Amino acid sequence: MTDHHNAGAPHPWADLTASQALGLLLHELYGPVSALGDQVSRLTNDTLDAQERTELIRHMRARVDDLGRLIVLLKRYLDERHDTTS
Repeated sequence: MTDHHNAGAPHPWADLTASQALGLLLHELYGPVSALGDQVSRLTNDTLDAQERTELIRHMRARVDDLGRLIVLLKRYLDERHDTTS
């Protein structure tokens, strides 16, 4: 996933229609959500040792961070879109 924290740069979705942005958002959401589902399933496996469990939780945290970045990106897109349509 690309870095979306540079608020001074043009939004990476600025030239997309709302439908195109929604399609891209769905595409970007699929990976982290799918990975989290797999990782939750693995976490329920009682055969994991402490090190494996810690590593799995670290991976889950990274996917949650990915989702957080997507939320920030979407909010910024909507805010900028609102500014241009007002």
